[in-house]
Amino acid sequence: MNNWDINIILLNCAYTIWLAAFVAKGIVWLRIFTIIGNIFVVPYYFFFFDEPLWIPLSWVGIYTVINMVMLFLIYLESRPIKLSEIEQKIYQLTFKSLEQRVFKKLIDQGSWEELQPGVVIVNRDSDLDSLMLVVKGEAEVVLKNTKLKTIPLGGFIGEQSFITGDKTSADVTTGKEATTILRWDKRSLRKYLANKGTLKDSIDLILTADLIFKLRGMDEEQKEIKHSTI
Repeated sequence: MNNWDINIILLNCAYTIWLAAFVAKGIVWLRIFTIIGNIFVVPYYFFFFDEPLWIPLSWVGIYTVINMVMLFLIYLESRPIKLSEIEQKIYQLTFKSLEQRVFKKLIDQGSWEELQPGVVIVNRDSDLDSLMLVVKGEAEVVLKNTKLKTIPLGGFIGEQSFITGDKTSADVTTGKEATTILRWDKRSLRKYLANKGTLKDSIDLILTADLIFKLRGMDEEQKEIKHSTI
């Protein structure tokens, strides 16, 4: 069998593999078959003609590199997410309705702050520029009648202001022990959620559920705030 026959056979193999790529249901297999087909077609462009066809070879190389890069990105996106102990805890308490990868990206938008006991976090009737989540310890809400209500681990601070855009309705301080909060800048968070309709709707549901349970619990102590699993 001569070189001419081999090159034609490889060309037809490439076409067959590309056909398999077109009918593949998964994007990963589509890209894998495309890369393999590109490899099979190289000898045809390189050896079949008197001079190598550099333009087609260049484009084959470009398409191959693009598909390899996309496969690598798919691999990175599909790797298991590793959450720390505290991240896993607040995920189970508050963000269980989100995929873990989405949750991880969301909390990475915020900053972690460790606060000493008795620190004022929110002043009543002020414009709050952030949304906060208690991730360790607890916070205390000082109502107008001076009664104290506890925001436990997994509870939000400033969610009403975030939802409505209104000024804050109560003072909030850290409890009797050191408290760790996760703080998101309100503008940055809104910008992050702007083009993520499904995530934005999920966050709205989580915040609304948190607020509803707080309002329902105004007359009794809440040991734990439960959140929507929608």
